[in-house]
Amino acid sequence: MLPFTDIDFFIFASLYVALIWLLKFFGLKRHYALLTFVITLAYIIFYFKFTIIVLSYYLMSFIYIRYLSQVVNHKLISAILLALPMVLVKVHVNPSLFYFAGLSFVTFRAIQTCIDYRKEDCLDGIHYFNFLYFIPSLYIGPLDRYKRFTDNCANGFETINETNITHGLQELIKGILYKFVIAEFISRYWLNHEAYNSLTAIQIWNDIYAYPFYLFFDFAGYSSMAIGLAYLVGVNLPFNFNSPFKAVNPPDFWQRWHASLTNWLTDYFFKPFYQWLSQRKKLKKYPLTKQNIAIFFTLFVMGIWNGFEANFIWSGIVYALYSVIHNSYIMESRKRDADIIFGNTNPQIVNYISMFIMFHLACFALYIFSGRGF
Repeated sequence: MLPFTDIDFFIFASLYVALIWLLKFFGLKRHYALLTFVITLAYIIFYFKFTIIVLSYYLMSFIYIRYLSQVVNHKLISAILLALPMVLVKVHVNPSLFYFAGLSFVTFRAIQTCIDYRKEDCLDGIHYFNFLYFIPSLYIGPLDRYKRFTDNCANGFETINETNITHGLQELIKGILYKFVIAEFISRYWLNHEAYNSLTAIQIWNDIYAYPFYLFFDFAGYSSMAIGLAYLVGVNLPFNFNSPFKAVNPPDFWQRWHASLTNWLTDYFFKPFYQWLSQRKKLKKYPLTKQNIAIFFTLFVMGIWNGFEANFIWSGIVYALYSVIHNSYIMESRKRDADIIFGNTNPQIVNYISMFIMFHLACFALYIFSGRGF
């Protein structure tokens, strides 16, 4: 029973919320983390597939982060070790041995915890388990941060109030509407489901515009439901989607589309990688080159973290090229103290033109991501 996929989960979620509210009513404030742990563990044992794999990853990653990471004392090596099961699944090496739904998001949470961990923090097993497998965001995010999440849990019962309950219900209803009504409508009545080689040119162009909207409402629907349920149980998850088709450039698009993953990759891949490049003597005189290399590989990683299939690899390359070209354009404009493309054109007109261009570029990249032409 995956989160937000069938009526059984919504029944479970209702019981989850009711139990949390009941215990708040009885004033058991000190036991919020323990209660969350018990509910999450019960869900994994009784309702979630791959229980042994899930618990094994938790145990091994916890032992590594708390007791071995400081001995290894190398963030890159630690990240590779924690990501190894995910990578083996992506390249189809014994996937049944390592796979469980949500593995990619769980792996990123484990890596973030490890990179930020200090020995004096004394990683708490219950808090780490709750963070790793928090039910609303287990399957498809949003990606939270360990300290932010544990601070939320420390005040979990306090944040269950009328304002947050109202906001949570609004997000939950919006997510249900997005996922089960709009995305379903697009899938049934707009997208073509015939084999790609049987589609006409007009049908392919139709799908280039239909698929991004389907993906947005499906994915944003999941995220809104996760955020809504989290609010109802006292946790404020970061937002993920903010009108991405209104973006005016690639960075703006990624801050509006899956913002939590974009911010995660910025903090835990782009910045360390750029810092490493800055230490290379041959690149010290070439700041634009360093930026573009770091940007390219960050966006490439964003593409292939979904898998090493051709559509993910090529979509990652396309995302990366968009961003590199845009960064070069911005840097050159700053150098000349003038917009090298639009000149003195009215900013509002530039904004509309940029939005139009970015919309079509995003549709093309997301269509490649869909794999419908591969």
